[in-house]
Amino acid sequence: MSKVALQDIPEPSYDEKPVIAVINFQNKTGDSAMDPLLENITGSMISELHNTGYFRIIERERLKSILKELKFNLGGMVDAEKAKQIGKMLGVDALLFGNLSSVKYSRNKQTIFIAWTEGQKVEVAMDARLVNVETGEVLAASKASSFIKQRNWVAFWFARLGKKTNKDTIIQTGIDQDIKQIANDIAAKTPTRGELGR
Repeated sequence: MSKVALQDIPEPSYDEKPVIAVINFQNKTGDSAMDPLLENITGSMISELHNTGYFRIIERERLKSILKELKFNLGGMVDAEKAKQIGKMLGVDALLFGNLSSVKYSRNKQTIFIAWTEGQKVEVAMDARLVNVETGEVLAASKASSFIKQRNWVAFWFARLGKKTNKDTIIQTGIDQDIKQIANDIAAKTPTRGELGR
């Protein structure tokens, strides 16, 4: 099947837009320092999915309240039966699950004659899947990875030439790129409510 771009698909009518909820993203990087980013990643994904115009999205506070009622952690894993329960209580067609898969950051310094360069690069990988709450079927899945590189020249006797981006900012730039790509990809692949038989 050829890849379909989001801009090639007509935006569905309000009633045809799938109703979804976004479960907190999981940190699969193996680095607990990335845990504080998860709340913002989930919030940004909700915003980007909403911006596509292809979904109706349940407010996070309502989702938290339902999960609390089910004595379930927002960041935990959801089995098919639990997903069905959540779906029924929220009135959603599907739940979006996602992972921050990897973050690889490195920096280096290289001397060249009377100056040196300071460089940093980051590779960020993320994935997400939209699961039908009735059947457990994966309706759409997407992976994205971004590569950001920055280099600054510094003279030995002089100030740094160019603004240096800090580690958190360069990682966030990679995350933002991945989120946008995944949101558009998921929207392009997701069937309408009519196609889901709703």
